[in-house]
Amino acid sequence: MWIQWYKVKPALTWLFLIAAGLMIGAFLYFANGTVQQLDQFSSQTAERLEQEERAKMQIWAEAYRQLNRSEVDADISLELKIIQANTTIPVFYTDVDGTLLGSNNIEIPEDTAMFLADKIPELKEKGNFIEINITPEDVQYLYYDESNLLRELYAREASIVQRVRWFPWVQIVVIVIFVLLFFYVFASQKRFEQNRVWVGLSKETAHQLGTPISSLMAWMDYLRSVDTDAAIVDEMDKDVQRLHTVAERFSKIGSEPKMEDTDLVPIVRNAAVYMQKRAPKHITIDAVLPEGQVIRPLSGPLFSWVIENLCRNAIDAMRDGRGYIRITLDRQPDGKAFIEVEDNGKGIAKKNQKDVFRAGYTTKSRGWGLGLTLVKRIVEEYHHGKIFVKSSQVGMGTTFRIEM
Repeated sequence: MWIQWYKVKPALTWLFLIAAGLMIGAFLYFANGTVQQLDQFSSQTAERLEQEERAKMQIWAEAYRQLNRSEVDADISLELKIIQANTTIPVFYTDVDGTLLGSNNIEIPEDTAMFLADKIPELKEKGNFIEINITPEDVQYLYYDESNLLRELYAREASIVQRVRWFPWVQIVVIVIFVLLFFYVFASQKRFEQNRVWVGLSKETAHQLGTPISSLMAWMDYLRSVDTDAAIVDEMDKDVQRLHTVAERFSKIGSEPKMEDTDLVPIVRNAAVYMQKRAPKHITIDAVLPEGQVIRPLSGPLFSWVIENLCRNAIDAMRDGRGYIRITLDRQPDGKAFIEVEDNGKGIAKKNQKDVFRAGYTTKSRGWGLGLTLVKRIVEEYHHGKIFVKSSQVGMGTTFRIEM
């Protein structure tokens, strides 16, 4: 049994979004757990190293105390070996008055008093000091700082944890980009399918119109041969030719139109005349045209369709079938040509002005909302121009502008 793809697509989209959300949640959960474990491991390692260094300093302090209390002829080789074994931990010791008595693995600056005034409170706050009772009257203090190994461990821990904490966010950005890419491809495919449907429908319409148009042309020749009123036949012939033009326009949708250097003046004039004859009698359509020619590379049948569509929209916007439409064609000093179609109809609300070219948008009870969509495509994709709502006020009218 075949699955209807258009019914499955929404379910697949939601399934993809749910899967992406679960992936992001899983990444955050496991990455956060990894960061916490790493942070805990680093903290425990640093704490053990601190305890080991403190134990070494206590042994060092005891050796120092024994060394200072030993007799002149006593064997102090063990004490000296313990003291000399410290090659990594910065150490200095003072008397009860804070006078420096000695140091090891630390560079003491010339301003010793300032150094001690800053360093001793800092080390006391950390608890990095040991009281050495050499005699009841002689008390000294041993101060020690973190070793280079411990400081390097702290620095690496901070760097690694920081990078690991950023890692899940980098993954999330990658996933979000992937999701956006998916929707872009999905939307592009959807637009492609829609365009293919419209192109197929247009070409099929042109094909279906071909047979009755050919038949009507044959009937026109017959009417002329039997001495029918020439004026009536000529008017009928205009409508048949019009049908032929419409069919030709539909047949060109979806294919690259042939561009030829064409004068815009007769195209605008003829479109105004054609629409005036088919507009209600209380609607006036005027064409304001420049002297001379305005030559541009374009497809005449398609571009005349643009003007007629804009006029038809303006007519539909008239209240009570009364009003005016002014089509202005002119050149700018920089060589660009512009066409403005102005009406005094009901106007377009500002919030809707960007939607008027969107397929399916319409304010009429009947219609598919494709007229202005096709207009925009013909102007911008085929003729590389620009069309937009120049101005519009509700109850006052609208002006569309085409720049070539």
